Amino acid sequence: MGRAIVVALALALLPTTGARTQDLDTERIVAAFHAARGDAPAWTEEQTPPTLNARGEAVVQALNDAGREALAADDYAVAEAESAGDLDRAVTASLVNYLVDLQTGRIAPQRADPDLFVYRRDVDAQALLEAVASAPDPARTIADLAPANPIYRRLRRLLAEYRTIEGAGGWNTVAPGETLKPGMTDPRVGAVRRRLAATRDLTLPDEPSNHYDPTLEIAVRAFQRRHGLIPDGAIGKRTIAALNVTVEERIRQIELNMERFRWIPDELGDDHVFVNLAGFVLDYVRKGTTRLTMRVIVGRQYRETPTFSDRIRYLEFNPTWTVPPKIAIEDLLPKIRKDSGFLPAGGYDVFKGWQEASAKLDPAAVDWTRVGKGNFPYRLVQRPGDQNALGRVKFMFPNRFDVYLHDTPARALFHRPVRTFSSGCIRLERPLALAEALLEADGQDAGRIKAILEAGATTRVNLGKPVPVHLAYLTAWIGEGGTVEFRDDVYGRDALLAKALGL
Repeated sequence: MGRAIVVALALALLPTTGARTQDLDTERIVAAFHAARGDAPAWTEEQTPPTLNARGEAVVQALNDAGREALAADDYAVAEAESAGDLDRAVTASLVNYLVDLQTGRIAPQRADPDLFVYRRDVDAQALLEAVASAPDPARTIADLAPANPIYRRLRRLLAEYRTIEGAGGWNTVAPGETLKPGMTDPRVGAVRRRLAATRDLTLPDEPSNHYDPTLEIAVRAFQRRHGLIPDGAIGKRTIAALNVTVEERIRQIELNMERFRWIPDELGDDHVFVNLAGFVLDYVRKGTTRLTMRVIVGRQYRETPTFSDRIRYLEFNPTWTVPPKIAIEDLLPKIRKDSGFLPAGGYDVFKGWQEASAKLDPAAVDWTRVGKGNFPYRLVQRPGDQNALGRVKFMFPNRFDVYLHDTPARALFHRPVRTFSSGCIRLERPLALAEALLEADGQDAGRIKAILEAGATTRVNLGKPVPVHLAYLTAWIGEGGTVEFRDDVYGRDALLAKALGL
């Protein structure tokens, strides 16, 4: 079943909700918090009618400002109360719901998409309440409990900026038509200028102009780059479509990705590898600084790369490739049937079974017309070499998905703007650069890589200190240099999350 069909079915079956969907025993937590205080008020004055004290006012103001954290203030409205005690408990109930949502997200990731393999972080709700209740400045403490990831903090500022643009009426659209190229004069060029100025991609000239000049070309290319388009300066259908995405849609996109950051650990590791599947990019961070950035190729829509975190434990140079049964049946078997020389020419060996001691077979001795789905007992192994699908090195973090990072002989695909071509693993643009960086950081001699590759034998190199690797799906983020990036929802995960959150 294609991913588009799966997403459509999931959207149809997913309940729409504008309310929080965490499984939290709020009543028990509130009772325990107030019992520990001997029922002394935390947020109210002991008077009639019930009145908030200064700390309570600070808490309620933070709840009312939930929108700045991409949460819905209505979800944390304090219930009306007739007594100070009831009001105190109502504030506590709203506060604990807010704090847990702020740190872990409004929903479990699997509620939005069963194919997500990231999990809500564990939090001590009681401890969160105590931290706010005992803080000299409750508002500051609440703000500090938001995700600490710097990209989340940048997105929060961008959300405020885009809401200001929304309040001013949004930005203009650009009419469709022939592709606009540098040097042309067209009435739509003025619309392009105004649209780019709205998001600070361009400063408007003193005099309006419909001429596509070099200054505008620079701005268009920058816009194309930060939207994952080919930066050729030609304003065609795809670029116009990106220009015409409304500010409301971008706000929703920012909110969805802020929600995702509640699922990502705050501490990624001083040294770590971070792969953004939707952005088709890998960053290697060493001692808190990005040292390497490269393009990646990820799974096709019907063989999506999963999202999860693990640790790279070893590298394998000159790897063999044991073909997964699904790929052997769906991808290779038709080629084998069509060309009897496919397996020998591709450097594949055929084994009778999946045990290490399984006998090696002559591919020509197998009747490939009699095997298929449910009846494929053979193990196909591609030998190391220039044709090997894994290239010269793979980076292993053993996991239940059998996903890893690896080299590839198919280099031309890295020039495509949308790079969903793999069967789930992640292909790297500069694998040897990453291998050298990891070995050097591990205190090993990266210079021996050349000799290992020239020898041609499969060689495993263990890392003394495994390196965290995070596979995430972000369609909106802000880079270290402050560049705002948006990408298409290639896996349909934005749509699923939006439906689950009621956005």
